[in-house]
Amino acid sequence: MKKHTENIPIITNISVEPFFHRELTALFEEADLSVKVIQVPYMEYQNHHDLYAEAKLIFIWLNLDCLMPACGDGDLIFAEKHISEIVLFYQELYRHISKISQAKIIAALFEDYFSHLPIVQGYNNDITVDELNISLQKNLSEHVVFLDLMHIVASIGISNAYSIKDKYRWNYPYSRLLTREVAAEIYKQYLIHIGRSKKCVIVDCDNVLWGGILSEAGMENLRLGSSGLGKEYQDFQRFLLSLYHRGVILAVCSKNDLDDVLMVFREHSGMVLREEHIVCFQVNWGNKPDNIGKIAETLGIGLESIVFVDDSPLEVQAVRAILPEVAAIPYHRERMYDQFRCFNLRREYERGEFEQRNETYRTDRYRQRLREESGSYSGYLASLGMEIGIHEAVPLEYARIAELSQRTNRCTNGKRYSVTDIGLNMERSGSKLYSVYLKDRYSDLGLIGAMEITDDRLTLFSVSCRALGREVERHMIDFLKQWHKIERLDFVDTNKNAYLRNLLAEAFPQIGEDKG
Repeated sequence: MKKHTENIPIITNISVEPFFHRELTALFEEADLSVKVIQVPYMEYQNHHDLYAEAKLIFIWLNLDCLMPACGDGDLIFAEKHISEIVLFYQELYRHISKISQAKIIAALFEDYFSHLPIVQGYNNDITVDELNISLQKNLSEHVVFLDLMHIVASIGISNAYSIKDKYRWNYPYSRLLTREVAAEIYKQYLIHIGRSKKCVIVDCDNVLWGGILSEAGMENLRLGSSGLGKEYQDFQRFLLSLYHRGVILAVCSKNDLDDVLMVFREHSGMVLREEHIVCFQVNWGNKPDNIGKIAETLGIGLESIVFVDDSPLEVQAVRAILPEVAAIPYHRERMYDQFRCFNLRREYERGEFEQRNETYRTDRYRQRLREESGSYSGYLASLGMEIGIHEAVPLEYARIAELSQRTNRCTNGKRYSVTDIGLNMERSGSKLYSVYLKDRYSDLGLIGAMEITDDRLTLFSVSCRALGREVERHMIDFLKQWHKIERLDFVDTNKNAYLRNLLAEAFPQIGEDKG
């Protein structure tokens, strides 16, 4: 079956098309997408309505050297007037595109490193480009994702970032290396946009969260603190905490005694992570692959959503061999951070939503105990004291619904939506999108489900794994039966959603199924 090709317009004043097409094509193939780069001359941006309307991602890359006139001595004019003119151009460009399209807009910030003036005047700081970038972000950051080109140039080195030959031959001043880095950032922003990311980090303790072997050295002799040999471990904990605050689930898998590990979390002054940040502890003397499997089962997430960090090469290799879906990373203070690129996290995030979800995971042990003590499954559900709320979705919920559709593999009809997709769908007459909320006696689980109906077709049905086992999906089906006449069903096989297919077939025996 031939893949659908997504066009990626790049609005620019340099010749990017031949250089970017190969790089972006290779990257997007990993997401099973075919893409085509289409260069739009920046002064002709108003002439491409159809291209913008169909695009899901638009990239703006203006080179300052080509954009601004030069002074007689070869220096660029960065008067306040010119900064205002450039910002105004970007604002008009955004307004024009946003009237036509709901595509994700990414723009490269400006850089001025390809200058020969430092040779004669030294490397004294010129803040004018910084002022321009700050002004752009101040005026447009709510609508546009800005790519920090200066940071990319700094990371690969100025001498590696430019090509004099391509500048004068093709009007493309950048090297192949910088091209690959920018393409990788565009691809990453696309993955962030559609919500495709790992969900959980599982970490070992000894020589990962702290230096030393707890069972041998004791808590008082661990290397952990803000200076000296313990600083690398505290820095790693700070990094994990930053992931936690951006929605990543943290769990512990360690060969240790649980009481000893909990004592370190609760009492060691050098700990940045605390017990409340960890949603699941599997601390025992069993093998790591089995314990990782138990964590995945407890959290209701797939193994492909997990990253595992351990200092032992043998443990890392064992997990890779037995659980190949898990991304197993060997702990190394310099080299391991790059391997966390498998996370694609939104810059804007609802901290309350993530804390709500983590509280659900933490309180699951109480639900499990209640289930074991209940005489029957129906008795357990009655004892939970569930409250299910369903209402028409509002735009503030679109990001969460898109994330839910992307990340759910079990109780889903398999449809994957971006925020842009949802916005376009809601513009159609006959489309209804519902948000489903759940809370019980132990915690508020928040927005855990979504349904979309277009005319008589069920186009989206998705329930978070953490809400399964509570008959929520049946309540959602009852709602559909009450308020809609469903004649058709979109369904995409995820290899894990046979349960929902059977449930929907049982509930709506008269409907046909389409592979939407």
